[in-house]
Amino acid sequence: MKSPAIDIDDELGRKARTARNDAVRLFFQKYATVVGLVLLLLLFFATKPTVFITVANVRNILVAVAVLGVIAVGQTVVFSTFDFDMSVGSIAEMTAVICTSIMVNQHVPWPVALLIALAVGCACGAINGFLVAYVNLNPFIVTMGTLTLFQGLGYYYTSAANVTGFTNGFLQIGQGSIGPVPYLVIILVVVAVVAYFVMERTAVGRRWYAVGGSYEASYLAGLRNRRLRLLAFVVCGACAALGGMMLASRLAEAGGSMADGQTLQSIAAVFLGFTAFKEGFPNIAGTMVGVLFLGVMINGMAINTVNSYLQLVVTGFVVIGSVALAGLMKKGRA
Repeated sequence: MKSPAIDIDDELGRKARTARNDAVRLFFQKYATVVGLVLLLLLFFATKPTVFITVANVRNILVAVAVLGVIAVGQTVVFSTFDFDMSVGSIAEMTAVICTSIMVNQHVPWPVALLIALAVGCACGAINGFLVAYVNLNPFIVTMGTLTLFQGLGYYYTSAANVTGFTNGFLQIGQGSIGPVPYLVIILVVVAVVAYFVMERTAVGRRWYAVGGSYEASYLAGLRNRRLRLLAFVVCGACAALGGMMLASRLAEAGGSMADGQTLQSIAAVFLGFTAFKEGFPNIAGTMVGVLFLGVMINGMAINTVNSYLQLVVTGFVVIGSVALAGLMKKGRA
């Protein structure tokens, strides 16, 4: 027969092990994507030490993810209200081909063309937001429909021809830099910092989170849920339009398929961000980690000469895994 002292020691031991296990579980729930990013960096550094961690390659990664990061910021805002937007890639393409065409053919100054692009992006987001928030249509169905609509409008406007012949001023956005820092990276940092402040430090951001956390409770609390959801889609459309213009400047052309993959990758970045800093919730800092995760993964596979089709397979698994992990975290919190 065990003595009472032994029973107490066993119970204390079990509680200590449980506490340690809970601490480890909570750590990985909160920082899984950060840990994954560090492991990716170590892996690719081990395989290509003289190529991967160099100033030139780090710059390539940051430039490559700048457009995705801006689009993912808008997607994060929409996700905070428990919606999502499948049309961001098409918005980016349509606004880029229309507004660069105006810039080239009508000789509109590039700053004016950029403002027009942002206005068009806001209008596209408003269409999505109105149909979702005020007509009460499913966001997946709505944005899948507008994906095709916006893409078709872009093709129609330019007769499916790519737009080229940009001015040097516009090309500087995507190809210029201040010292070693590209303008694209500066734009991403500014957009992310502003979005972070709005999401975390303003009443609008807290209300977006409240709508996403519980639509009924936020409505009963007096929040204007429909208007908040509409505004979230408008912000998302503006970010997509800005991303499209950034991409056109970087590529020195605008075409109807230039933003292929941006939609799913932006969604994956947001889901990866669920496991960074703010457990189970969309957040700007986490999304930026998710964007870097995807950028490092794609760059690392490229410099290791992984087959391009296999890269798509791996990216697909990451998208599925990020969604599944976010779902498991939601269940764990329920």
